[in-house]
Amino acid sequence: MNFFGHAVVAGWADKQAGHLLGSMLPDFEAMVRVPLLEVHDAVVQRGVDLHHRTDDAFHRTRVFLSLSSGALQELTEAGVRRGTARAVAHIATEMFLDGCLADDPPHVDGYLAALEVEADGKLHWRDGGGAYEKLRGRLTTWGAPRDYADPGFVLRRLRDALRSRPALAIGEEETAPVAASLPALQQRVRRDARELLNELRGALGFDC
Repeated sequence: MNFFGHAVVAGWADKQAGHLLGSMLPDFEAMVRVPLLEVHDAVVQRGVDLHHRTDDAFHRTRVFLSLSSGALQELTEAGVRRGTARAVAHIATEMFLDGCLADDPPHVDGYLAALEVEADGKLHWRDGGGAYEKLRGRLTTWGAPRDYADPGFVLRRLRDALRSRPALAIGEEETAPVAASLPALQQRVRRDARELLNELRGALGFDC
């Protein structure tokens, strides 16, 4: 699950901004490539803990496995290397889910409130927090991640995310089949999003 989706899920348990921030921090840590050494806030830490529970449950859901395996098959049949196809199918499914969730104003409000949480005294980054603050500024300026509903934008993000990993990077000859596959995957994610979230809610014990 991508960072915006994590904030949505965290809100099922606790809508405090610090909790939602904590649920996104492991993804932010990967994005800035700087270790988060310590969290000095109980509410934020609960969000961090929920992030790991959520990822474990999400990646086991029947709907996610169906969406990603279907995309993997389509991509490999189109000539995309299996490692690249697997990465694209996994990451694009998560990004498209964020794009779908960003249509809901309360989800966006909670996310933006989480980005406003001051990290002073709460987070101990190896670099002192400089990289995180730059990321936080960019995300705040960007606002709701509705661009994740756009297959063209997702393709660009995929290429950027995988470029540094030669075994997974999207090759020039693979760009066209990847681009051709993304609109249909986006539509399938939108179609199945409610079912996926309901399955995840049950797996986490948040049934109403």
